[in-house]
Amino acid sequence: MKLTVSSVTTSLVSILFSVKYASSIFCYDCNSAFDPRCGEEFDHFNLGVVNCSLKDPIDHIPPMESTFCRVIKMDIYGKVRVVRKCGYVADDYKMNSCKRQTGTGELFVTYCSCNTDLCNSSSKCDRDLAILSILSLLAVYLFKTSF
Repeated sequence: MKLTVSSVTTSLVSILFSVKYASSIFCYDCNSAFDPRCGEEFDHFNLGVVNCSLKDPIDHIPPMESTFCRVIKMDIYGKVRVVRKCGYVADDYKMNSCKRQTGTGELFVTYCSCNTDLCNSSSKCDRDLAILSILSLLAVYLFKTSF
């Protein structure tokens, strides 16, 4: 079999495109403010799934490819909003876990990140949030009983 420049070029281009496709991640993309199926009682049926590597770049950050999915749960004065989307800038907490932050007043935000296709459904993030809540309550209980 004789190798030609054309066949080598075609092979290299094919490999490059397959690697690009293989490195993409698929995430749910929705906001419970506009679609209640995106909320805490997540219903993935007919919800938007996006290939994050094909999304337009975000204006407020340097151009980069999304490598993970994210769920952001905001509890603001008792009203809950859930946003599921592609993630671009990794936070300083561990991937495939959640981080809860408290703001002023009654503002609570939970960020969950994961790096497998369609991982930003509610079950994984709810489980992590439940574990985080139980550990927090246990820490408060142990602290109070020790004094």
